[in-house]
Amino acid sequence: MSRLDNSRWKMSMAGFTAFVLATIFFLITGPNIPGILGFLISAIVLFILNAVYVLYTNKKLKNTKKSNID
Repeated sequence: MSRLDNSRWKMSMAGFTAFVLATIFFLITGPNIPGILGFLISAIVLFILNAVYVLYTNKKLKNTKKSNID
C-alpha cells in the first residue's frame, strides 16, 4: 500500500476512481448523462495534467543527474 501512497500517478488514479464511483452513483439514482460526461472530462483533464507533471519531473531529474556527472 505504501507503493500507492508514494506514486506520482496518485492524482490520475483519484480522478479515475471518482469517475467510476460517480458513474455508478448516477446509474443507480437515474441516468444523468451530463453528470457522467462531466466526471469523465475532469478525469481526462486530471490525467493530462498529471502526465505533464510526471514527464516534466522526469526530464528535470535527468538534467540534474547529467549536470552532476559533468
